[in-house]
Amino acid sequence: MWDKELKIKQVDNLLKSMKLERNVKRPKKGWLQLLRSTLGMSTRALGERCGLSQSRISLIEKGEINGTVTLNTLEKVAEGLNCELVYFLQPKQGQTLEELREHQAEKKAKFLNQYTEIHMSLEQQPTSTAFQKSTQDKLKSELLQKWPRDFWDE
Repeated sequence: MWDKELKIKQVDNLLKSMKLERNVKRPKKGWLQLLRSTLGMSTRALGERCGLSQSRISLIEKGEINGTVTLNTLEKVAEGLNCELVYFLQPKQGQTLEELREHQAEKKAKFLNQYTEIHMSLEQQPTSTAFQKSTQDKLKSELLQKWPRDFWDE
Protein backbone atom coordinates (compact mmCIF):
# COMPACT_ATOMS: atom_id res chain seq x y z
CA MET A 1 0.00 0.00 0.00
CA TRP A 2 2.75 2.48 0.93
CA ASP A 3 4.45 1.78 -2.38
CA LYS A 4 1.34 2.97 -4.23
CA GLU A 5 1.11 6.15 -2.16
CA LEU A 6 4.82 6.85 -2.60
CA LYS A 7 4.56 6.26 -6.35
CA ILE A 8 1.59 8.63 -6.71
CA LYS A 9 3.49 11.36 -4.81
CA GLN A 10 6.60 10.85 -6.95
CA VAL A 11 4.63 11.10 -10.21
CA ASP A 12 2.71 14.16 -8.92
CA ASN A 13 6.07 15.81 -8.13
CA LEU A 14 7.38 14.91 -11.58
CA LEU A 15 4.34 16.46 -13.26
CA LYS A 16 4.62 19.54 -11.05
CA SER A 17 8.29 19.93 -11.96
CA MET A 18 7.45 20.03 -15.67
CA LYS A 19 5.58 23.31 -15.13
CA LEU A 20 4.05 23.29 -18.59
CA GLU A 21 1.28 25.70 -19.40
CA ARG A 22 -1.91 23.68 -19.07
CA ASN A 23 -3.66 25.52 -21.88
CA VAL A 24 -1.11 24.63 -24.56
CA LYS A 25 -3.05 23.30 -27.52
CA ARG A 26 -1.79 21.80 -30.73
CA PRO A 27 -1.49 24.52 -33.38
CA LYS A 28 -4.23 24.50 -36.03
CA LYS A 29 -1.84 23.12 -38.67
CA GLY A 30 0.11 20.94 -36.20
CA TRP A 31 3.49 21.20 -34.52
CA LEU A 32 5.38 19.58 -37.39
CA GLN A 33 4.17 22.04 -40.00
CA LEU A 34 4.62 24.98 -37.61
CA LEU A 35 8.24 24.10 -36.80
CA ARG A 36 9.12 23.10 -40.36
CA SER A 37 7.70 26.29 -41.89
CA THR A 38 9.15 28.47 -39.12
CA LEU A 39 12.57 27.02 -39.92
CA GLY A 40 11.94 27.72 -43.60
CA MET A 41 12.33 24.04 -44.41
CA SER A 42 10.43 22.49 -47.32
CA THR A 43 8.64 19.15 -47.07
CA ARG A 44 11.19 17.84 -49.59
CA ALA A 45 14.14 18.90 -47.41
CA LEU A 46 12.54 17.44 -44.26
CA GLY A 47 11.78 14.23 -46.15
CA GLU A 48 15.42 13.89 -47.18
CA ARG A 49 16.56 14.45 -43.59
CA CYS A 50 14.16 11.73 -42.40
CA GLY A 51 14.65 9.30 -45.29
CA LEU A 52 11.06 9.82 -46.41
CA SER A 53 9.41 11.25 -49.52
CA GLN A 54 8.00 14.74 -49.73
CA SER A 55 4.48 13.34 -50.11
CA ARG A 56 4.97 11.15 -47.01
CA ILE A 57 5.93 14.25 -44.97
CA SER A 58 2.72 15.96 -46.15
CA LEU A 59 0.69 12.90 -45.12
CA ILE A 60 2.41 12.82 -41.72
CA GLU A 61 1.59 16.49 -41.16
CA LYS A 62 -2.05 15.79 -42.04
CA GLY A 63 -1.95 12.73 -39.77
CA GLU A 64 -0.86 14.91 -36.88
CA ILE A 65 -3.84 17.20 -37.41
CA ASN A 66 -6.40 14.38 -37.57
CA GLY A 67 -4.74 12.33 -34.81
CA THR A 68 -3.66 9.30 -36.81
CA VAL A 69 0.12 9.74 -36.70
CA THR A 70 2.06 7.36 -34.44
CA LEU A 71 4.53 8.37 -31.77
CA ASN A 72 7.30 6.52 -33.63
CA THR A 73 6.59 8.57 -36.75
CA LEU A 74 6.48 11.82 -34.78
CA GLU A 75 9.81 10.90 -33.20
CA LYS A 76 11.37 10.20 -36.59
CA VAL A 77 10.21 13.52 -38.06
CA ALA A 78 11.18 15.41 -34.90
CA GLU A 79 14.67 13.99 -35.33
CA GLY A 80 14.66 15.30 -38.92
CA LEU A 81 13.80 18.73 -37.50
CA ASN A 82 16.63 18.33 -34.97
CA CYS A 83 13.99 18.40 -32.25
CA GLU A 84 13.06 16.12 -29.41
CA LEU A 85 9.57 14.63 -29.08
CA VAL A 86 8.19 15.33 -25.61
CA TYR A 87 5.15 13.25 -24.70
CA PHE A 88 3.31 12.92 -21.41
CA LEU A 89 -0.13 12.92 -19.85
CA GLN A 90 -1.27 15.25 -17.11
CA PRO A 91 -4.46 15.30 -15.08
CA LYS A 92 -7.11 17.72 -16.29
CA GLN A 93 -8.00 20.99 -14.60
CA GLY A 94 -4.72 21.33 -12.73
CA GLN A 95 -5.44 18.37 -10.47
CA THR A 96 -2.83 16.06 -9.01
CA LEU A 97 -3.02 12.29 -9.24
CA GLU A 98 -3.73 12.24 -5.51
CA GLU A 99 -6.72 14.54 -6.07
CA LEU A 100 -7.99 12.25 -8.82
CA ARG A 101 -7.69 9.32 -6.42
CA GLU A 102 -9.53 11.19 -3.65
CA HIS A 103 -12.29 12.18 -6.08
CA GLN A 104 -12.73 8.54 -7.12
CA ALA A 105 -12.87 7.42 -3.47
CA GLU A 106 -15.52 10.06 -2.77
CA LYS A 107 -17.53 9.02 -5.82
CA LYS A 108 -17.35 5.34 -4.91
CA ALA A 109 -18.19 5.99 -1.25
CA LYS A 110 -21.21 8.08 -2.28
CA PHE A 111 -22.42 5.30 -4.58
CA LEU A 112 -22.02 2.62 -1.92
CA ASN A 113 -23.72 4.78 0.69
CA GLN A 114 -26.64 5.62 -1.62
CA TYR A 115 -27.11 1.94 -2.40
CA THR A 116 -27.41 1.19 1.32
CA GLU A 117 -29.70 4.17 1.89
CA ILE A 118 -32.10 3.00 -0.82
CA HIS A 119 -32.47 -0.34 0.95
CA MET A 120 -32.84 1.34 4.34
CA SER A 121 -35.62 3.56 2.95
CA LEU A 122 -37.38 0.58 1.39
CA GLU A 123 -37.38 -1.01 4.84
CA GLN A 124 -38.73 2.28 6.21
CA GLN A 125 -35.54 2.85 8.22
CA PRO A 126 -34.08 6.00 6.66
CA THR A 127 -31.07 7.56 8.35
CA SER A 128 -30.30 11.20 9.02
CA THR A 129 -28.31 13.35 6.62
CA ALA A 130 -25.56 13.71 9.25
CA PHE A 131 -25.31 9.92 9.63
CA GLN A 132 -25.19 9.49 5.84
CA LYS A 133 -22.39 12.07 5.57
CA SER A 134 -20.45 10.43 8.40
CA THR A 135 -20.84 6.99 6.81
CA GLN A 136 -19.75 8.32 3.42
CA ASP A 137 -16.66 9.94 4.97
CA LYS A 138 -15.74 6.67 6.70
CA LEU A 139 -16.19 4.73 3.47
CA LYS A 140 -13.99 7.24 1.63
CA SER A 141 -11.24 6.92 4.26
CA GLU A 142 -11.43 3.16 4.11
CA LEU A 143 -11.24 3.14 0.32
CA LEU A 144 -8.23 5.47 0.36
CA GLN A 145 -6.51 3.35 2.97
CA LYS A 146 -7.20 -0.08 1.46
CA TRP A 147 -7.15 0.97 -2.19
CA PRO A 148 -9.06 -2.18 -3.27
CA ARG A 149 -8.60 -3.85 -6.64
CA ASP A 150 -11.99 -2.58 -7.86
CA PHE A 151 -11.22 0.99 -6.79
CA TRP A 152 -11.48 2.43 -10.31
CA ASP A 153 -14.47 0.33 -11.38
CA GLU A 154 -17.56 2.45 -12.01
